[in-house]
Amino acid sequence: MKKTNKYIRPAVWCAALVSAASLAGCADDWDAHYDGMPRPTQTLWQEIASRPELADFAKLLQSRGYDKYLDSNQRYTVWAPVGQIDTTLVTGEYMSPDEVLAQVVENHIARGVVPASTVVDDTVSVLNGKPMPFVAVGGVPAFNGASVREANIECSNGDLHILSAQAPYNHNLWSYLRQDSEISHIADYMYSFNRQVFSPELSTPGGVVGGQQVYTDSVFVLNNELWAQIGYLNSEDRDFTMLVPDNHCWDATLDRFKSFYNYADEADAELTETYACRNILNALVFDMENQPQMPDYWISTGELPFYRPDAEGGLFDGAVAVSCSNGEMLKTSRLELDPYGVLAQPIVIEGEDYGEYVLDGRYQATDRPTRVAVAGTGVSSSAFMTFNSTSPSRGSEVTFALPDVLSCAYDIGVVMVPTNLTRNGWSSTVTQKKTRLDFELEDDYSGESLEVEGVEYAGDRIDTVWVARGHKFPFCDYFPDRTSFDDAAIRLTVTSAARRSESDYTMALYIDCIVLKPTVNEDLSDEE
Repeated sequence: MKKTNKYIRPAVWCAALVSAASLAGCADDWDAHYDGMPRPTQTLWQEIASRPELADFAKLLQSRGYDKYLDSNQRYTVWAPVGQIDTTLVTGEYMSPDEVLAQVVENHIARGVVPASTVVDDTVSVLNGKPMPFVAVGGVPAFNGASVREANIECSNGDLHILSAQAPYNHNLWSYLRQDSEISHIADYMYSFNRQVFSPELSTPGGVVGGQQVYTDSVFVLNNELWAQIGYLNSEDRDFTMLVPDNHCWDATLDRFKSFYNYADEADAELTETYACRNILNALVFDMENQPQMPDYWISTGELPFYRPDAEGGLFDGAVAVSCSNGEMLKTSRLELDPYGVLAQPIVIEGEDYGEYVLDGRYQATDRPTRVAVAGTGVSSSAFMTFNSTSPSRGSEVTFALPDVLSCAYDIGVVMVPTNLTRNGWSSTVTQKKTRLDFELEDDYSGESLEVEGVEYAGDRIDTVWVARGHKFPFCDYFPDRTSFDDAAIRLTVTSAARRSESDYTMALYIDCIVLKPTVNEDLSDEE
């Protein structure tokens, strides 16, 4: 079984583990243990440094700065392996030497005092956060499978147990990504977001200079922005299932997804890979402790549902399982992800959100958009927009921004509402009227415009009037961080084209929403 680590500098653990309350409790237990008895005088570090068989381990401790912590009054238990330290038990092709050394050390030290006995049966959380079994096998204590050859060497600041061999290292999902060259491409991408971030909470304040807080011991912790998106894969107290494509599979999937992010401006070209990668990751991780009560569906941490992924023919079919300390990795050479199911989701633009989506300057200032709230009528989001022209010579006209379209095909429709639906519900005193509609779809990226005229809406029920079927956008307009649609490059203008003389038609617009439904049939020609 292969398993894990958490990449945090040694100082982080030492600072984080030394709260005043916990130290007081450890000190009380320690004092009670030696009540009326001679106390050990050597610290853990002094004891380790004095033993020739622990020379390699002592050198490693000193290289990582642990000697000063084990020489302090903080309480620790150390499981020190004799002989040469084998860093290949931890390292992969992509782990830095500092990461390797830190993890070997953190794998053998725990806070507090953990005594050994012939019947010990415990699970110890060591400094890298991993739960390590400390159990007696045939009366001999063993630490994660490494037998203790000399136990309970009492020091002034804790206990030392000497191991006959180095304790095995249990990879978690995050660290295992760096161990296997077959999955290095996805690992390279995910690890590229690693950042060391200053933590004032874990640092030791040293006073105020010039009005600014200074620190005598500045602690930096590892952060990765992807964890907030897909899950904290470095956390030892979680249970994840992660599907991981091998390098060929990752590259092929990425190429397929990138075609949906074809930007017209070369300056935005780097966004293509960014969004393609992010959306692939949304489908790969499952938090097993937070699955909904739907036996046939698993929900990814990116909030995507998958029907029976563990069944034959499902998403996980053919994957090879690797057990990790915080879940299971499923390595696959075949990733059956439908881009239309993962990327190209339906876009719904609510008519009543006209303050956000209806473009200023595209209609007369005297025209009046109005929000009508209704409930239990089948109207999307329980509200719709009415739009009335004040001009006696023309019908109503309104232009919506169509943001976030991808470079793929969509069915584009406008959901219309009958004239007799009011904020008080369906009215028998208001006459239902028909609507004649003109549409203009403008795309500044391609320079193309689609005009559709004279579309009839009967006005007797909530219904979708289709502007186009299978309309292909050659360039995407996906900018999720923008705050305004004033300069929208893709727009839909809806016009009430009836004449005033046509009394059975309304010149007002009653719009529930604009819908863009992705379609895989991109060979369809645009239809009116």
